[in-house]
Amino acid sequence: MLQQVLFKKFTIFYLAVAILYFLALFFLPQYVSVTKPLIMSSLIGFYISTETRQNNGFLLGMIFALLGDIFLMFDNDSFFIAGLFCFLLMQWTYLFTFKQHFTKPNVKTALYFTTIFLISCSLLAWMWPYLGSMKMHVTIYFISILSMVFFAITRDKNIPFYFSVVSGAILFLISDALLAVNKFALQFNYAGVLVMLTYIAAQYLIVTGIVGQRYHK
Repeated sequence: MLQQVLFKKFTIFYLAVAILYFLALFFLPQYVSVTKPLIMSSLIGFYISTETRQNNGFLLGMIFALLGDIFLMFDNDSFFIAGLFCFLLMQWTYLFTFKQHFTKPNVKTALYFTTIFLISCSLLAWMWPYLGSMKMHVTIYFISILSMVFFAITRDKNIPFYFSVVSGAILFLISDALLAVNKFALQFNYAGVLVMLTYIAAQYLIVTGIVGQRYHK
């Protein structure tokens, strides 16, 4: 019961943080540098305060995500690569956390991941001519995030909050795909909003899913 109350209170708080970020994005952009880091900072605080058996690797991954958020606030290729590297490290720490509950994929799981893989490959192939000197960077990142999604999907389905973590991993993939398309291939309206909406939801689902599985054992 106490855990449910904590989850509800944090969800309300996290929603307030997200709204604050978007208000700053639209009306007070000079404060985005303050509100954006609050997203991962709040998740880190929630994890530390509620998880009794903390996974140091997973916690480190959240810190890398926070650093990535900060680097990507700067409109500079060097900072973009630094942010990309931080999120690459985050994906691998998340990956190893998911891998702890790995189960051999059945036909349904294999088809599910194959579909995601083929769609992602098609997107990368379409973007390839636009990537220029970033081809290698984006390809490595592409392999990394798909690996994270794979190990999220192949976790034991009997674990509580399984679908929360899977949904979060897929939303993270969608968020990064939107970011890449907008940056390298085709700029579109409200790209930043869509990227952050999917990212904010992704991190919430992954972190609360990892915490939730402990409380329901």
